[in-house]
Amino acid sequence: MSNIVFHRVSGSKKKDKSLDVDDKYISLQDRKEGAMVVNFKGPEQKLLEIYNFFDELEDMETVPVDIDSTGSVEYYFRGISAISDEVDESLPIKNFGITLQLRREII
Repeated sequence: MSNIVFHRVSGSKKKDKSLDVDDKYISLQDRKEGAMVVNFKGPEQKLLEIYNFFDELEDMETVPVDIDSTGSVEYYFRGISAISDEVDESLPIKNFGITLQLRREII
């Protein structure tokens, strides 16, 4: 079991916070040009907490991501999908996705 930690670093200590998510709620999809789609799936209470964290982010806000304590990699937040309902083994679950873009330094 590993965790993925998403950080909000807005420049304001009041707004800065971290979200630690168990990988059992996450699936990652790499896309072209450094884009990554992160899909979240799980019980409503947990998913609403995760959704609210990302819903407060601005487009192109920097989001450092630390996968299993390997060190933070900086991404830009690009957007969030709506929450949808599913049934998994006759239990109601929620899911949604976010898109992140790898932050690159221009030299």
